[in-house]
Amino acid sequence: MSVPRTAVRAAGAAGAVAWMGLALLRRSAWSAFGLEALAAALVAALVLRPVASRVPRVLLAPPRALFFGAAALAAAAGTWWVSRHVLLDQPLSIDGGVYVLQARAMAHGHLGMPPPVPMQDFGGHFLFEGPDGRLHGVFPPGWPLALVPFVALGVPMLAGPAVAAALVLGQAALGGAVARASGDARGGDLATRASVLLALPSVGRGLMTAELLSNAFVAVLVAFALALAIDLRAGAARPRARAIALGACVGWVLASRLLDGIVLAAAVAGIVAWRRAALRVAPWSLLGAAPFVALLVVEQHAATGAWLVPTQSLYFQRSDWPPTCHRLGLGPDVGCTVEHPGVVKSFGPHGYDAATAMGVVRDRATQLGEDLVGFAPLLVLAFAPAWLLGFTLVYGLFYYGNTMFFGARFLFPVAPVAWLLVARAATSAPHRPAGWLDERHVRGGFVLALLAVVTACAVRPWRQRGGDAHAFQAERSDLRRSLALQHVDEAILKTKDITSYAAAFDPWADGDRRLFTLDDGSGLVELRRAHPHLPVLLSLPNDQLGRLYVSGQPPRGVLIELERAWPSFVRPRDLGAKVSRHEGASGGLVLHLGHAAPGASVAVPFEVAVPGDYALRVEAFASPAGGDYALELDGAALAVLHGYAPAAGAVHLPAGTRPLTGGRHELVARCLGHDPASDGYEADLDALVGD
Repeated sequence: MSVPRTAVRAAGAAGAVAWMGLALLRRSAWSAFGLEALAAALVAALVLRPVASRVPRVLLAPPRALFFGAAALAAAAGTWWVSRHVLLDQPLSIDGGVYVLQARAMAHGHLGMPPPVPMQDFGGHFLFEGPDGRLHGVFPPGWPLALVPFVALGVPMLAGPAVAAALVLGQAALGGAVARASGDARGGDLATRASVLLALPSVGRGLMTAELLSNAFVAVLVAFALALAIDLRAGAARPRARAIALGACVGWVLASRLLDGIVLAAAVAGIVAWRRAALRVAPWSLLGAAPFVALLVVEQHAATGAWLVPTQSLYFQRSDWPPTCHRLGLGPDVGCTVEHPGVVKSFGPHGYDAATAMGVVRDRATQLGEDLVGFAPLLVLAFAPAWLLGFTLVYGLFYYGNTMFFGARFLFPVAPVAWLLVARAATSAPHRPAGWLDERHVRGGFVLALLAVVTACAVRPWRQRGGDAHAFQAERSDLRRSLALQHVDEAILKTKDITSYAAAFDPWADGDRRLFTLDDGSGLVELRRAHPHLPVLLSLPNDQLGRLYVSGQPPRGVLIELERAWPSFVRPRDLGAKVSRHEGASGGLVLHLGHAAPGASVAVPFEVAVPGDYALRVEAFASPAGGDYALELDGAALAVLHGYAPAAGAVHLPAGTRPLTGGRHELVARCLGHDPASDGYEADLDALVGD
């Protein structure tokens, strides 16, 4: 089935107008330097006709395999340099650290990690204990599956260069498929080669492939999936194998990023239907997708106890408020008040409405231009087709803005499509039959101008965002590398860096010889009680180590900082829980309970390192909005917290002497009501102490 060229151009023009309305009417999209660079490049390409006319011949001279192989090696080398010299060979974000943790578990043949002992040491961002008693990451398992070989070999950061090389090959496959479908093999090949060169200077490409995030991996799968879908036409060679590969790409995307997988499946279904291959393709594509979908639902069941409940849903029920804060769509209940309080406050009294969503869309559309081509207006050359425009609008249903280092990273999977469409616009511009502004002059001139502008405009974001990332990483250390460099085989290593902790944690490899801890309160104290033979070291910048304590057991006792269980282990019901700073609290932090009503509760598990009889007490704080809570220990009444006071103040709740066995216990706080003078049902729980 063919589509009239006029219809394609009309759709492209409509997309371009919509894209301009989203992105280019924002003042931040335009820069004087970008305009000057574009004008100078176009004038130079026009004047330097002999040079510009040779560009197509030069780009098309190397054999296809040699050109794209060399480009893949160049992309991998560039990403390796970013990984080594900017990111300093360690994950930059908590997302990257948790992905490594999930991959470590899978490398050992498991979907989750056994929690350390004592467990209260490990409460961490994006990690939670599932019903199987193991620690799970919040993310789907598709990208961790791809990381498994690199983690197993001890070189997780080499996944970045591998993805960078694969992205070039995916772009080449997509460009070839589009060229075959359009019937312009030579012009399509020139556009594909130019698109690969356009991508190399991109700050988005460099940072997204170097960091261990799933977005760049999804971009690779998107490119191959679209190429396979376009090529699935009548008479195509090995249609079943291609259909299975197509299904595998879509299934792997779905198992890596749920929303991306849904959008890609819709796009692929449309292309296959357009190519009149749906009935032949569907059964084999479903077969190819089945293993990845099965992995997704099995992992979700292990982590949440339900086959169709995403890990993100359970995590946000435990860690944020309202429990629906991460759902797609609009409404006053969208927006996580714990993880993104400033963003949610900016929504105003109406919550996340259509105007706010369009603001996010415009911001991301603008940022995407800098990410991919350095100068946002250049993306108009892609004519913002339905894929690019639709993907941007879909992600407007998320309330996040752009990220500090990675820009519009949620849109990065469209990168191969965008680069290819920009290059095709440059190589298909109108031209004269012969003489000045003939085909070679126009094509070569536009390609040369684009490469010059993209390279020049990439300098500033590389300096700013790359410099920020390097400065951030310079204060951190890779924990496993630190121990290896200092030849430490046995120790407790303390760090404040949850990303490094998550990336280093490997109980199968370390056993009880090498342990990591995040705080200097209950986690470290109880860890020392459980492992008195281990010295305690402090992680310092640049993989240096300091000594905190010699080996030896602290005095007998129990100190449970209740906030340390959040968010990984707490189990709230009909209330919200979070860590909050509080003057006078041990460690300066409390477990704050809010959004409660009578009957709401939270369970806080903990572990005792040394069994014995302990005189117990609960440390808490009262406030003008405090409520009354019944406290239970292992199902038996412990004390009642009367949380109201005209002014904030400490509350000490003696709970008598009780025998505590070694191992796991559970403290439950259940809301009973509140004093008539109180403004709410809040509570600030500090610590459970046993002497």
